[in-house]
Amino acid sequence: MSPPLPPALRLVSIGAAVLAVLVVFASWFDLLEVFSSMDDSGLHQAVELQEPLFSKLYGEEAPAFAQALTSALKARQSAVDDMRGLRMLVLLGLSLCATSLFMSSWRLWLMEPLSRPRMARMLSKTALACAIFRTLDGAQAAALARRAGAAFDASAVFKTQLPQSMGPALTFFSVVLTFCTVALFLWAWRYFQAPKTLALLEGPPSPPPPPSA
Repeated sequence: MSPPLPPALRLVSIGAAVLAVLVVFASWFDLLEVFSSMDDSGLHQAVELQEPLFSKLYGEEAPAFAQALTSALKARQSAVDDMRGLRMLVLLGLSLCATSLFMSSWRLWLMEPLSRPRMARMLSKTALACAIFRTLDGAQAAALARRAGAAFDASAVFKTQLPQSMGPALTFFSVVLTFCTVALFLWAWRYFQAPKTLALLEGPPSPPPPPSA
């Protein structure tokens, strides 16, 4: 059995694995949206199923909210259709890189000390690839959010429950989420290639042999 990692490295590798799993699930969810294209009747039915909830939340303004939400979903679906091929490539690349990052973090635990620096360098490169693909994914997600929010604001005829500023709010949330995720990937990239980290993985130097009598 391989000796355990140092505590700091153990914590960082667990964090990298958890982040990779979250990104993989998010990219799979977005891929489902790309593959499952819904027509206008399907979108109307999806919104109608939520009408009892809208009635409880918005009362008399529930029909107006449902109409605005339907317009937002149509705009988002139209935006997805416009970038379907590129969106699919980016999400597949992100999913593969995040899966590789998870596997690299796991193998870092299992390998012998002499092999761990090499695995750490691979993990660092994988984190950089994740940062690049997540940046592309974030740009696409921000474009989708902007179009959906603008359609919601244009169709909204109510003001008492929600302000007519969903477009900027959704875009801001998407940009902040992308920035935080990419920052974590870039930090992992620098951390696992740092000489201090590699030296820590190699372990303390072997003690000198006892002097011969």
